[in-house]
Amino acid sequence: MKPGNCLVGGAGYNHAMQKNILITGATDGIGLELARLYAQQGYSLLLVGRRAQPPAVPGKVLYCRADLETAVSVEQIRLFLQQHGVERLDVLIHNAGVGYYGRLQEQAAQSIEALTAVNLSAPIALTHALLPLVRAAAGQIVFISSVVSTLPTPDYAVYTATKAALDGFARSLRVELRGQATVQVIHPGATRTGMHAKMGISRETLDWETFPAAAAVAAGIATAIARKRPSATIGLKNSLLHFTGRNLSRIIDPRLRRPDTLAAAANRQQRPHCVITGAADGIGRALARQFGRAGYTITGVDVDMAKAQETAVALTAEGMEITFIEADLGQNEGIQQVLAALAERPFIDVFIHNAGINAVGQFAQLPIARQQAVLDVNLRAPLLLTAGILRMGRMNAGGMWVFLSSLSHFVSYPGAAVYAASKDGVASFARSLRAANEGGAAALAVFPGPTRTIHARRYSPDNSREGARMPPAALATAVYQAVQKRQAMFVPGAANRLLALAGRLFPGLLEAAMARTMLAKIGDKVMV
Repeated sequence: MKPGNCLVGGAGYNHAMQKNILITGATDGIGLELARLYAQQGYSLLLVGRRAQPPAVPGKVLYCRADLETAVSVEQIRLFLQQHGVERLDVLIHNAGVGYYGRLQEQAAQSIEALTAVNLSAPIALTHALLPLVRAAAGQIVFISSVVSTLPTPDYAVYTATKAALDGFARSLRVELRGQATVQVIHPGATRTGMHAKMGISRETLDWETFPAAAAVAAGIATAIARKRPSATIGLKNSLLHFTGRNLSRIIDPRLRRPDTLAAAANRQQRPHCVITGAADGIGRALARQFGRAGYTITGVDVDMAKAQETAVALTAEGMEITFIEADLGQNEGIQQVLAALAERPFIDVFIHNAGINAVGQFAQLPIARQQAVLDVNLRAPLLLTAGILRMGRMNAGGMWVFLSSLSHFVSYPGAAVYAASKDGVASFARSLRAANEGGAAALAVFPGPTRTIHARRYSPDNSREGARMPPAALATAVYQAVQKRQAMFVPGAANRLLALAGRLFPGLLEAAMARTMLAKIGDKVMV
């Protein structure tokens, strides 16, 4: 759809005289009620939705029909605002969202892609495109997350991962934009909207008619927006639930782990099989060597076949068995290539999602295409690969999933907000996968700090203390030991564990420290 197909509704729109509020997902549920609430208060509304007809909202309204699942939607919205002379945004509310309910292996790849696009990629890209308008008003950017973002949710694993990633993005972006714009993340709980029916949840499974009405939740969100606090949860019960999920995971997660529901076969080979993405160099190569020495057959996945060949030759010379699959995990074709190849390989005992890329610099200065690539490789690929392997039944009973997250989960990462988002997303996904307990499989989230690799050197604004970073071999040994213990989460290194604890107890202090140690040194540099 072209920008010109966007519609103008209402009368007397005057964007220069009134406060401008843009709301995505404004044709139904919470978004529609927010629009009605702000219309009553006399605000100028810029509403975005995928329906053909504008919502029934009186007053000063512009309506842009755009499907946030499509990559062109952000440019449609930007051009629409430009054509109508909108030069400032006082409040940008990212409310649009889609969901899915059910077992991960039953969720189609198209559904996973829709959730990551609408719930995460679109808010990030739209923020990037409209940030000059928000800055012009010294305005607010509001991300509507969910109370489940801090909980393990076996039947909402991808949805929850996207919301946790949104939280991580907002936290790091807030540090970057301090003094320029307010960044808020708001967590509503279950709400009486049409979303539950769209997700395929029956009334017998979940009676959404008992949930608070969308109008009441919207009123709570509007109050939170007015207060401008960095983070808010709507409702006392939801606040307690959010706090518990965030701070007491070691206590509640084991209690939420389901009985094994998948009769996975124990297809034991002579040697156990470990799959490692990004195995050609750095941490991935160290992991391949560690697990190879422990007797595993290794299947590596990488896009750099020159490096892969070097690694294969070196490990084979040491008596290890390793095979590489060439694939670009940022592309759907690459993911399909991996799944097709693994269908012909031995059943999997350990799968390590290690592949990752970064983009470091001020969010507004980094190309959005590169930041989308970070999301694709670091988060979308693990979601699609995991679902695909479960769908094919290639994980052995009692297997182990390993997700390499980042210490940024605890301390933020200003200057790499999208990277932080992707790593918060995989950490959340690991929790939900562990709770699902399909085939008795465990899931481990690893939170490494700075590691002595080419990757770290490339994306660090200061390599003067590179020698203090953890060697990849030491990290690989620690990960192997955590796998053998079937741990749920692991922060390697005493100094990193201390930082993680400080980030939990004193988040504001750690964010200020990261602004000094990272953001100030990055300056105007762009490292992609």
